[in-house]
Amino acid sequence: MSRRGRKPPNNPPVATPTEVRKFILALEGVTEIDHFARPAWRTAKRIFAVLRPDGLYLNLDDQRKEFLFEADPKIFVKYMWGKRANVIVQVDKIGKRELEALITEAWEKNRPVAKKAKARKRANAR
Repeated sequence: MSRRGRKPPNNPPVATPTEVRKFILALEGVTEIDHFARPAWRTAKRIFAVLRPDGLYLNLDDQRKEFLFEADPKIFVKYMWGKRANVIVQVDKIGKRELEALITEAWEKNRPVAKKAKARKRANAR
């Protein structure tokens, strides 16, 4: 409780763009590139995050994006690119832990599959 008898706000801490960058670059195999004058991060496979003026684009599965759009459209903004819906996360409205979990999810979705795992998948498919 504060001195005036009110509870302090129960808002989780939000990440700064510098913290977002530091967290993403700590993920294995990630490189930072320029993407139309915006910082973007990619695996060897593809770009999975772009820091835009209107938030953080994350390359997530379609089902996950639809869930997020319905969960909170003010935090997870739908951005249409042709017929494809993309999610723009409002970094200043989401807690660090939740944001880090979503970034990790996007990174895992876009990581290249290890050669041994590919070979196992092919062997199991036979």
